[in-house]
Amino acid sequence: MSADNTDLWFQEIHQGVQSIGMKVSKVHLKKQSKYQEIFIFENDNYGTVMALDGALMLSDIDEHMYHHALTKYGMQNIDEAAHDLNILVIGGGDGGIVRDLFTKYDSRISKVTMVEIDEEVINASKEFFPQISIALNNPKLDLRCEDALKFIDNCAENTYDLILCDSTDPEGFAAGLIEEDFYKKIKRTLKEHGVFCAQSGSPFFQRSELKKTRENLAKVFNDVHSYYAPMLVYPGTIWSYTAAAKEIKTRENIDIGDFINLDNLLMKSELS
Repeated sequence: MSADNTDLWFQEIHQGVQSIGMKVSKVHLKKQSKYQEIFIFENDNYGTVMALDGALMLSDIDEHMYHHALTKYGMQNIDEAAHDLNILVIGGGDGGIVRDLFTKYDSRISKVTMVEIDEEVINASKEFFPQISIALNNPKLDLRCEDALKFIDNCAENTYDLILCDSTDPEGFAAGLIEEDFYKKIKRTLKEHGVFCAQSGSPFFQRSELKKTRENLAKVFNDVHSYYAPMLVYPGTIWSYTAAAKEIKTRENIDIGDFINLDNLLMKSELS
């Protein structure tokens, strides 16, 4: 953050050569958890914004884009006739993935297990993003605050129909989430028809991360496919996601209209 007279600005510097800046109209929370710094603030255009360790995670105006990209692509590759689905969410402390799963696919879901390492992120989301964290008390949710890398070690084989990895960038405590060994454990815990989807960085500015993700997944799974969706607070505004399975049934990308979500944006504008 930087201050200029009475103006307070948040600035995310990416790779030392570019930045995203936002004027902070109000600071809601600034604290250091066991794992990372959590900063939540208000911006007149983006609404409520969350940053972790100086990296923007989401805002009111665009969070639906990220969560929709992961959940819809994953679910469209599960047989529509399949019910009693058992789903694992890795990360996802803001609650948006869980919200989308239960809001849009509740009748098909038996159980969702969410494994988030940082309980403080969950608590902050409940306080400052109630519209995102609304499903964190759903009775079908098994919420665990622990390390997903250790959790997956103890999972039984053929457990999950869908695994969605909503993690921070693969650095520090999350570094192991794009390694071949982790993907082998993911495959072991998936059912025969199971699908894995994860965020995989900027296709423009994090190409090495995307390349490593694809290469390591291809060593483990028969079928790997990357797709792309907008996310306004991420570098480049276009973000990549990568899916893996024995067979990816549909590579159909998600219509851009799903992300613009004009009715939702107009409603937020009227409330502000």
